[in-house]
Amino acid sequence: MKFSLLILISIITLSISEDKLIFVLTHFRHGARAPQYYYDQENKLDYILEKWDKPGELTGMGQRMHYLLGLRNRERYINNTHFLSEKFDPHEILIYSSQFNRTLLSVESQLQGLYPQFLKLGEILNDEQIKKAKPQVNLSDEIIEQMNNLGENALPNCMSLAPVRMISHSEKKIILYDIPKCLFRRDEYRDINYKNIDTMKNKVKEFNDKYKSYLKDIYTNITDFDINFVDNFCDAFIAGYTEGKSMTKINQTGVDKMELLEYCYDFFNSSFRDWISGDKERTLATLEVSKLMKEFIYYMKKRVDADIIGEDISEELEDYSRPKMMMISAHDSTISAYEMFLAKVFNNNEAISFYRYPKFATQIAFEVVTDDSMDPKNKNYSDYRIKYYFNDEFIFEKKMDEFIKKVEDNIWSDEKIDEFCGFVNETKEENTDIYFYLMIVFSILTVIFLVIIIILLIKSSKDKNRISVFKEGVFLKNSEAVE
Repeated sequence: MKFSLLILISIITLSISEDKLIFVLTHFRHGARAPQYYYDQENKLDYILEKWDKPGELTGMGQRMHYLLGLRNRERYINNTHFLSEKFDPHEILIYSSQFNRTLLSVESQLQGLYPQFLKLGEILNDEQIKKAKPQVNLSDEIIEQMNNLGENALPNCMSLAPVRMISHSEKKIILYDIPKCLFRRDEYRDINYKNIDTMKNKVKEFNDKYKSYLKDIYTNITDFDINFVDNFCDAFIAGYTEGKSMTKINQTGVDKMELLEYCYDFFNSSFRDWISGDKERTLATLEVSKLMKEFIYYMKKRVDADIIGEDISEELEDYSRPKMMMISAHDSTISAYEMFLAKVFNNNEAISFYRYPKFATQIAFEVVTDDSMDPKNKNYSDYRIKYYFNDEFIFEKKMDEFIKKVEDNIWSDEKIDEFCGFVNETKEENTDIYFYLMIVFSILTVIFLVIIIILLIKSSKDKNRISVFKEGVFLKNSEAVE
């Protein structure tokens, strides 16, 4: 009887106890885009010899992917949990984007799904594009119904206006992808990893073994395909396949496109896992996420502190320092860096074997939750938990205090990032140049000042001589008069 009563009490307690969302960070890759590089610059042909007018730019399919992801996030964070307000509240969401059109347009498209209104907008897609223009998460029946109602439109609605903060090239400590002056260190590590990790060499060899016989008639000036060619080729092939390009030249070779697509995804899987972040310390992954993790932890603490003391965010009229949600629109490199960094930090390097290349519109999410039945005033950081998701896949859950400590013990300081990238030396050089020019100006002014002083002294000396001569002349005249 006591045992049955205990079970009943436990069931009732579990039914009452419920996780409450406190803070959310979503970080996502832009949607489908054109390839980044031309193989034939003059004719604007990519590496699979398809024509694109705007390399690297978001397509209509990419817009749709993020619109649907916005609808899904509206379900998760507004309709089902009531975590966010029905309409956009600038105090609730802090939005970042890297300084690229494709990331800016992606987050704007997603916001149209998160906060829809009713104004027709968007590009037109064909049937083949419509089939493929989906994010990497599971879509509910309600979203699928709306997706069907989209018809051929990429975007049906116009969002409520929302401010997006750009992570610019001048911000040297945010995202490696946006720091051209630090990319030489990435290339340096790529070279080291390529020499020491056989994975990428084997992937390039596999490409030549499998596809050189098919492609030799198209690329007649290439004897063997090197890693840079394979990198650009796969980027173009994935973009072209996703966009539904005709791929006339590739079709003429008779190559199995589905097999080639699988190879290319596997190539990029290895590329970010081994070619870029292959060293034991996951150096570039740590560099990439350090500033982002600092931002995440800072705002997460603010939100949790507000929950503990019971402050109402709506009362902070001019204060945007305690958002409920951060959104970051960026690239596959940043999402890969999170995966590498977290595997390193939580001693879970075996998870690298299950690493997934972040396809277009992939989203990772950190959700901070707590037991809603507890009195907030009796809570501390150990009573809050962080759940990490890769698209819909739940990866791990950690106590907030444990998560913060391990992350802060591993991220880099701004000074270390400066030193690694050479920004410290650059600053010193800039200061040296300024000092040099100031010294020149000071020297010129000093010379001018001395010249003026000398002229004044000479003039003063001449004036004294005139006075002396005048006095002598007067004395002589007076003497003559006495005589």
